[in-house]
Amino acid sequence: MSKIYVFAIGGTGSRVLRSLTMMLASGVETNGYDIVPVIIDPDSSNADLTLSISTLNEYSEIRSRLNFSQSKNRFFKTPIVSVHSLSDYKMTVANTSNKRFKDFINLAAMSRETRAMTEMLFSQKNLNAQMSVGFKGNPNIGSVVLNQIVTPEDATQRRAVSLEFEAFANSFQDGDRIFIVSSIFGGTGASGFPLLLKTLRHNKIIPNSGLINNSTIGAISVLPYFQLKTNVQSEINSDTFTSKTRAALSYYENNIDKEINALYFIADDKYNTYDNNEGGATQRDQAHLVEFFAATAILDFAKKEFPNTQYLELGVNNANIDSHKVIGSVRFTDLYSGLRGMLIRPLTMFALTANLFKHHFSEISVTSLNKNNKLFKDTEAFYHSSYVEQTKYFLNSYLQWLREMQENIRQLDLFKLDCGEKPFEIINGVVPQRVTNYRSNYSLYYYYLNEAATTSGISEENAFMELYYLGADKVMKEKFKM
Repeated sequence: MSKIYVFAIGGTGSRVLRSLTMMLASGVETNGYDIVPVIIDPDSSNADLTLSISTLNEYSEIRSRLNFSQSKNRFFKTPIVSVHSLSDYKMTVANTSNKRFKDFINLAAMSRETRAMTEMLFSQKNLNAQMSVGFKGNPNIGSVVLNQIVTPEDATQRRAVSLEFEAFANSFQDGDRIFIVSSIFGGTGASGFPLLLKTLRHNKIIPNSGLINNSTIGAISVLPYFQLKTNVQSEINSDTFTSKTRAALSYYENNIDKEINALYFIADDKYNTYDNNEGGATQRDQAHLVEFFAATAILDFAKKEFPNTQYLELGVNNANIDSHKVIGSVRFTDLYSGLRGMLIRPLTMFALTANLFKHHFSEISVTSLNKNNKLFKDTEAFYHSSYVEQTKYFLNSYLQWLREMQENIRQLDLFKLDCGEKPFEIINGVVPQRVTNYRSNYSLYYYYLNEAATTSGISEENAFMELYYLGADKVMKEKFKM
């Protein structure tokens, strides 16, 4: 199976990866590609990063108990795999823990001339910057430190690249693709993207260099979409985001063109204001629609061929957006038909399932739901197993992710998450169809579950996941004609 290596750089990269994982859990298709996340972020305690990793691990654990050879189920179908030797999908940025930039470059040991030149290029703030929480919006620092990703820690070693990068290169096969996710207005992403792209395109010594140098490579560059509160203790100032973006775009124009097959751009001019945290466990931002749509670029990239360099932006129906709410919101009806068609069915099916488990678990986990008697030897024991508990936890995380985007600025207002006892009114802007059945609401949903066909001879975990996939599938066909 061919793979797409998704290099997620910095905090924005991790947040986009979280959105992608949620989409894959719902069954959004990748054109047959496996997804291989590769996270690059020196701030290993960043809460956005740790949340993304935990979401990836939960996905993989749930999927590991499923077999799709005899199943119609698409929940969790796409394999998310890790490069061998990468711990938690992370490519280590060595020698940054508890170290200032001046110590990292060994400023004290430089000759007087070299030191003078270095102090001209880097401010005293730069030189005293702590490396363990990232580059604090300084791509000039990041471009130096991130060279470690592709070079050995010890120059005396007879290797062209670091061991972890070598492991990635060794796993690369004909037909695989690469996609890079980064922001353009910070430090880690803005510096990491061009450095990584240059290595992928021009390093002739790495394993499988011929395949990698000539592979199909895409990227999304995330432009400013939030601002930060003023914090005199922080080195990050969101007032500089626009100027940094312009400078980076100028560099990309002269150095990225023809190096990449597809370059996506995304931004939003309705800014939410986040707390100004330089990194670490306090850097935990709400999910945002920009990160959601950035993840769809990966799915778009998987479906297309790129014989020549293409530059792509996401457009929505601006005429509708500001009519929804004062601050503006985006619904399925605002998306162009291709994107709406790709997302609306799987995301809704997963949302229906998540709501069912959150609000009516006691009704679906008993033998009075007749389908349970046919699928599980001991219904009560299975529904209270660790596997079901883990699935419930993931479904709740999915609802939390949707809610964060709904409460952010600008809102991604896809679902009515508090639809109460009317489960089929879940899609904002879409009216459910009337059906010929005396049952309604959750009573009708239970009926659809009992009518769902499942394959015999499969494990209880497979039967469980297929039951709720097919039940939601029946809802989509009957109530939404999708």
